[in-house]
Amino acid sequence: MSTMVEFRRVVNRLLGRKGASTVVAKTTESREKWASEAQEGEFLFHKNDTWRKTPDFMNQTDRLLRHFGFTPEQYAGKVVVDVGAGSMLRTKFFTGAHLVVVEPLADRFLAEIPACDLKDAAEVYSEPAEQLVEGLVGRCDLVISINVLDHCFDFPQIVDNIRQYLKPDGLAFLTFDMHDKADHMHPLSLTEKTCKPIFDQAKLRIEKVTTGVGDALGGSQTYGHGPFTLNYWLRRADV
Repeated sequence: MSTMVEFRRVVNRLLGRKGASTVVAKTTESREKWASEAQEGEFLFHKNDTWRKTPDFMNQTDRLLRHFGFTPEQYAGKVVVDVGAGSMLRTKFFTGAHLVVVEPLADRFLAEIPACDLKDAAEVYSEPAEQLVEGLVGRCDLVISINVLDHCFDFPQIVDNIRQYLKPDGLAFLTFDMHDKADHMHPLSLTEKTCKPIFDQAKLRIEKVTTGVGDALGGSQTYGHGPFTLNYWLRRADV
């Protein structure tokens, strides 16, 4: 067993994540390097992207969320948290919802990308998903994350935070590309094998899991990397 794997297991035990037998592979154990490489690359991608500024962005979002079984009016009057929203709000799909953004680059997006619409959310937290936002604990009807979590640094911590945000009857919906191998822009290797024990440790029950996105992306079954997306519907396991 490698020193890093053993170190990770010790950390998991200290944090109360007992029984972890699978470690999410990373390209680096340095949060600073993640910020300077993956996050800086993410910012430049959004700053230079033109597609998100076109109507097709929300048209695609509509197809995607309807494919996953959501409807626009489903969360009217309820709290919807977008973890890793990027520079544009896909959660505007949910009409009448109280929209919340947790996005580490939110302040930079708002300052440097004129078309950024994160300001339209009711609450914006310019924090990484690994940072618990205390004001969201126990408030959220839906926590949603689209094409984000393989770009992050500490998957178990993010999952713990998502669990804490949910109301007893709340739903977490997480969809991301499956990666056998990580790279500098996708630092986490997320597979069904690595994800399930982490959900279990966080006391999240897998209500449903699927792969791919049907016809929502014109035939592609990924957001751009790996063979297919992994899509999880999760509920608190303690209720």
